[in-house]
Amino acid sequence: MPEEKPPRTPQTGITKHDNFESWYANNVQFYPSEWDLRMVFGELDMSEGGAIVQQHTAMTVAWVQAKLMQYFLTLQLGVYEMTHGKIPVPDGILPPEPTPPTGELEHDPVAIQVYEYIKKARDQFMASLS
Repeated sequence: MPEEKPPRTPQTGITKHDNFESWYANNVQFYPSEWDLRMVFGELDMSEGGAIVQQHTAMTVAWVQAKLMQYFLTLQLGVYEMTHGKIPVPDGILPPEPTPPTGELEHDPVAIQVYEYIKKARDQFMASLS
């Protein structure tokens, strides 16, 4: 009687695509849409006498992936600061104070909610720096 083989389990893991490249970025721009979030990465280039960002890579992720990235990025930053100390952010690159809605949006409940959300997030970020 032939020996019975155990069922195969699918292999899981991470592999690098043949076209995999590794780049450095110290700038990212965000372009949200209804379907996903596009991030365009670049590097500050001051060699021409001015501050120019040379964009080199765009990556688009679904909103569910962006939500998961937020969670894992928060963990990475928290653990890094626990083990290495607070990351200093120079005054010149701090996120600006949000501008309250004006004109037609001044009494729009969604615009007010968005403004308050951004203000609270910035306040929490600023508090995390000290």
